[in-house]
Amino acid sequence: MSINERSDTSSTYTHTPGEVTEISRDDNKAEKEGSAELSAGLSASRKPAIVAAIVVLVLLAVLIVVAILLFNNPPVAAVLRDIFIIFLALQMIIVGLLLVVVIVALIYVALKLYDLVQMVQDGVRPILREADDTARTVRSRATFISDSAVKPVITVMSYWSATKAIINTFRRRGR
Repeated sequence: MSINERSDTSSTYTHTPGEVTEISRDDNKAEKEGSAELSAGLSASRKPAIVAAIVVLVLLAVLIVVAILLFNNPPVAAVLRDIFIIFLALQMIIVGLLLVVVIVALIYVALKLYDLVQMVQDGVRPILREADDTARTVRSRATFISDSAVKPVITVMSYWSATKAIINTFRRRGR
């Protein structure tokens, strides 16, 4: 053993100029396990990329083989070309029909929404008119009751209170 390192059953001491550190064997094991987990984690994250690369390479190889076979056999290539043209035409017809169906559905929904708005407006306007009429009626009745019932009572009570105050004033002076 050198002067810089000392090993016993539980710890390893390392010495560098100006610093003494202690590293236990448990720490060394944890570091090794952590690096093993890290490498396992990296391989697990690389696995989908590797599979995707293999699939791409296989597809590329198949396409190259098919291209070579079609290049060497022009009548088969012409038949496959015609089949693909028919397939694309059918696909275009289906997409066009679906587009027409979607446009018709949107127009139908827009018309139904317009009908709903009209119905709400036709239903709400009379209700608002009735609420306004009710508020005016309540206001006019409150004014009528105030003028015919409450105002005279207030006037009488104010005269009564004034008379009482005058009488109390004369009583205090008389004492």
